[in-house]
Amino acid sequence: MKIKKGNIIKPLYIFLVFMFLYIPIMVLIAFSFNESKLNVVWTGFTFKWYESLLHNEGILEAVKNSFVVAIISTVISVVIGTLTAIGLYKYKFKGKNVLDAILNIPLIIPEIVMGISLLAFFSIVKLPLGKVSLIIAHVTFSIAYVVAVVKTRLEGYDKSVEEAASDLGATPLKVFFNVTLPIIMPGVIAGGFLAFTLSLDDVIISFFVAGPGSVTLPLKVFSMVKFGVTPEINALSIIMVLTLVILGLSLALRNVNLNMKRIGVILTVIALAVSSTGYGIWAFAKDSEKPQQVINIFNWSEYLPQSVIDKFEQTYNIKVNYSTFSSNEEMLAKLMAGGGKYDLAVASDFMVEILKKQSLILKVNKDNLPNFKNIGPQFLGLPFDRDNEYSIPYMWLAGIIAYDSSKIPEGMITSYADLWRPELKNSLTVLDDQRAIIGITLKKLGYPLNETNPAALAKAKEELKKLQKNIKAYDSPKTSLINGESKVIFAWGAEGSLARRENPNVRYVIPKEGLFLQQDNFVIPKDAKNIKAAELFMNFIMEPEISAEISLHFPYGNPNIEAYPYIDKDIMEDISVYPPEEELKKGEYLKDIGDAVIIFDKIWSEVKQ
Repeated sequence: MKIKKGNIIKPLYIFLVFMFLYIPIMVLIAFSFNESKLNVVWTGFTFKWYESLLHNEGILEAVKNSFVVAIISTVISVVIGTLTAIGLYKYKFKGKNVLDAILNIPLIIPEIVMGISLLAFFSIVKLPLGKVSLIIAHVTFSIAYVVAVVKTRLEGYDKSVEEAASDLGATPLKVFFNVTLPIIMPGVIAGGFLAFTLSLDDVIISFFVAGPGSVTLPLKVFSMVKFGVTPEINALSIIMVLTLVILGLSLALRNVNLNMKRIGVILTVIALAVSSTGYGIWAFAKDSEKPQQVINIFNWSEYLPQSVIDKFEQTYNIKVNYSTFSSNEEMLAKLMAGGGKYDLAVASDFMVEILKKQSLILKVNKDNLPNFKNIGPQFLGLPFDRDNEYSIPYMWLAGIIAYDSSKIPEGMITSYADLWRPELKNSLTVLDDQRAIIGITLKKLGYPLNETNPAALAKAKEELKKLQKNIKAYDSPKTSLINGESKVIFAWGAEGSLARRENPNVRYVIPKEGLFLQQDNFVIPKDAKNIKAAELFMNFIMEPEISAEISLHFPYGNPNIEAYPYIDKDIMEDISVYPPEEELKKGEYLKDIGDAVIIFDKIWSEVKQ
């Protein structure tokens, strides 16, 4: 029997489309059971990430915030959007076209522009950043989508049905609820689901308008990219997907005939199920004792373990609202807006200098920090804050080159200049940091890391353009080295150290031109409300055992010399984390380069294009 060609191609095409859509989810499911913390290498089967998820208050708090914001903003958006769509459809009035155009602006405007605009607006009206600002922002962009969907449903709407109901004596309110709303309900529900999905998934706008204690799940995941998203997120994603699948199958199997009452019941049950389950798990993860105070902390992503936060809360009965950022510039934007009201932040060396000049931070009373004596003298009195009046050292970092020795011969790479070798074409992953990458290019050319001479920067730009053919990605370098996508990386020493834990073939190079060094420091923002708690937290972090615990989770250089006896010997002897003293003396820290940063911005944008 002859089989028609079309009978094979059609199902094959559908199969391939479904595979394209669902293979990533299958991979997500598989790695939720992976023994390794990194989602790049399979090391064994385990359920520990599901158990860990139940005790990870940070993630569960983010999930709770996401659902609270999404549900409230969806309800408000649906009500306002539906009424707006009906009004625009039914009535003619002066300025209708202008209003319609304004409503479409959120559909076309870049999210980053909208996020910055809303941040500026909240700053002007003195509205603190938090859940309220998040809900207002999400309602702002969700309404446009609801209006668009409901207006589509209203196309071809037969107004005579309403007229007939009015002729039979129905009041306008009854006509709306008993006639108009049931007819457009599929559009209302579709708009609601779209608004809910957009709110739950938003990252960019949420970053600008979220404040202490209002970190959402997308922001939490985004902040974890620096070190790689852990399988806890995989486990959470699977739970969410399975919940939606079960609800969908339940409705399909029961062949639900949607009407107004059943729609209400279904939506209510779903909302109650999601909220009660989420709150139950979140409450399970929390300590039962209600804190008496709150401290709002703003730090780099993946830089402080949850266990340390938990110990501080238990010790002082102070609730920690922990928010994260992924660059110094992002942190600066939040502090300049003045809406975050953070009590403590972490800033890199050159950024401390900028914050001082702009009067965005307060002096630190070291008399209230008895553990300050634990900080090594080599980490104090640095050029950005000579007397440590404004900053307290937290961690320090060294930029190193790491490579896979199974692919790169030992001795082939000894300097920054070797990264330009033609053998490394499309094999290099580097930090997505303009000061770092332009800085090492300047070092290659024999200039200081903080060189601002226009002629030198012009040479650096041309040299950096030549490097582009070797660069595979500006990303989290560690992950690409582990999974084999890159042969060589330029990254922080901690990333090289973590990569070596997963791949014993990883080797380090301390560039002969000199190390790129960075020190991150605690600072107290000028708008801090709980300075006492900020001092308690800094002093707590400087406890030797606590400081050593941070190094165990995130092996950056630790300035707390009293913590060294408590830090694993393998970490202390790892030259990617603690380079030799003679190499440190040759290294350079970044400095505030003033208006020259504009030239750096221009170089970076031109090169990456």
